[in-house]
Parts: sequence; structure tokens; C-alpha cells
Amino acid sequence: MNFLTSLFLSDFKNRLLALALAMVTWASVYRESTEQVKATAGLELTHGPDVAILSVQDESGAPCSFVEVTLNGPRGESVRLRDLRLTADIEKPAQGKQSTVTIEVTEKNLLLPPKFRLAGAKPARFRVQVDARERQYKELEAGREALPGEPAGAEFVEGKPAEGVTLRSATISPRSTYIFGPRSVLDLHGKVKLLPVKIDRLSAGIHNLTAEIVSTLDGQPISTLAPITVQVDIGEEPQEAVFTAPITLLQGHDYARDFLAEPDLKDAEVRVRGPASAITELKARPELIMVFVDIAAMRPEECQPVDDKPLNATLPVEWRFRSRFAGSDDVEVTIRKPEKAQSVVTFLRRPPPK
Repeated sequence: MNFLTSLFLSDFKNRLLALALAMVTWASVYRESTEQVKATAGLELTHGPDVAILSVQDESGAPCSFVEVTLNGPRGESVRLRDLRLTADIEKPAQGKQSTVTIEVTEKNLLLPPKFRLAGAKPARFRVQVDARERQYKELEAGREALPGEPAGAEFVEGKPAEGVTLRSATISPRSTYIFGPRSVLDLHGKVKLLPVKIDRLSAGIHNLTAEIVSTLDGQPISTLAPITVQVDIGEEPQEAVFTAPITLLQGHDYARDFLAEPDLKDAEVRVRGPASAITELKARPELIMVFVDIAAMRPEECQPVDDKPLNATLPVEWRFRSRFAGSDDVEVTIRKPEKAQSVVTFLRRPPPK
């Protein structure tokens, strides 16, 4: 025992000095072989399809998409830090309600290359607002209001079709569909806007165009798996023409036998608006336009004169086509004269035959 003690204590000062020199040499060599570097780590948040990330913020509440880190590592090897990522797995919030998750910046979620150590990070932690991603059934609507005089569904399209033709109507299908997005956002909206379809330079005919919903709602991404179609009806550019047509009385057999009826107006002026082909057909066959006063449905006490005195009745002046023709369904007819589409019909008892 005395031998071991004397062996350890012999030349103790020299041994202590050698140890100190060795530590200084090690520290110097370490200092020369390592360096402190700064790097940027992008955030890589992984989650399942039932999770929606609403926002990522630093400790001050500012949006955060990367972390600035200070690292200790081998000298001259900072190139290995170019693709540095901070990863975190985000789980669905409990009970599907919006919540906030705090993520600490550590060596574990930084996935540092070998021999690198984390010395500091800014921010040192960040907050992730998480919501459940679900689907809800929503009505689809146009992104703008329809303007006065526009055809039905014009708010779902944009652009101008080919020369000489115009939009007649546009219809979307389906009117409602399932939308995927954050629960807290979808709960606030009963409708989702549809992006307008382009009809530039389209020719006459029926066109089925694929439409898409807006990509975000309140700044949050939304989507749908259902195909959405806008059926666009494009026809000839409408033209106008004015016709003069005689006013006809529509009457039954009893009226013709018992009394006479005479309207105070003999003819009416009508404005016709529609496809050029339909206007051309009416100009060639104006007799297709029938303007009339209908007395066939009147009750006897409404139109039969008493004591041989004339009976006057004010009745509406109406119109219809005598037969269908190409484009007749797309024609709009308006009675211009008389300004108030009415006529006074005078009923007289028919004199007995001689």
C-alpha cells in the first residue's frame, strides 16, 4: 500500500502540469477543428388526411415558415446543412375541435448531420393551429352577381364567344356537392363560390365545360372530388324587327250565332327579338304572328247585350305563333302598340234574319 501511494505521489507536480498541458492542447485542437455556423431549417409538418393546418406562428404571433439555427460542427462542412429541415408530426385535435400545438426546436426534430450540435434557435419554439379536416355538403354559387338583362346563368361564365353568336344560358350541375376543408371554416359558410368558365371564341351549340371551386375559403385551402359541369348554350346573335299584325277575335260558335263582337283596334304593332334565322323566317311569313283578343272563355253575362243595347268590355290583347318554326322557342315578342295591350270589344245583338 505504501508502495502504491509513493508511486502515485512521486513527481506529482510534473504529472499535474502534464495533464494541464494535455487539456490545453486538446482544447486548442478542438477549437481549430470545429466552428459555429448559422443555417436555415425549413418547416416540414406531416399529418394525416383528416388534419388541417390553419397557421404556423412564432412566439410573437408572426407567421413562421422556417427556423434560424446556430450549430457547432466540423469546420468546413457547413455545406451539409443546405437542405436542413425541421420535421414534426401533427395529430388530429381531440374531439375534432380547433387547437394549438407548441413545437420545440430540438436536435431530434432537426435531424442534424453527424457531429453537429444545436447551440441555439430562433424562434426556439413555434405554435401550430390545428383543425379537423372534414367534408360538408355545400351549395355552389357564382363569384359575382348577375347583371340586369343578362341571360340566365351568365354569372357563371366569362369571355365572349365567336363572332355572330351570343350566350343564351348557362346551367351548373350539380348545384350542391361535398367540400373538403377545415371544420371551423366550413361551419361559417353555407355556400362555396365557383370559378367562372371561359367561353372565349366558342361557336354556336351546347357546350359542357368543367368548372372548379375557389381554392381557398377565408385563406384556408378547400377542395372537392366531385366533377362540376357548366352547360353553356350559345346561339346566334339576336336581332330585332317590327311587324304590324291584324287583331283577330277568338270566339266560339254561340257568339257568332247570337251576337256580333267588334274590337276598337284593327291591328297591333309587335317587336320581335330573336335569332337572325328566326327573324328572316318571320319576315318571309309574317302571317305566323297572330295577335288576338280572346272572347271564347267569357261568361254569357259578361258579353251578351241586354235590351239590344251595346255592351263594351275591355280585354287584353295577346299574341302567339300560328305554328312552330326553326328558332321560335328563342324568340321574344312584345306588343308595342297599343302601349297598354288592351282593346275595347263592343258586343251587339245580332239582328234576326229577314
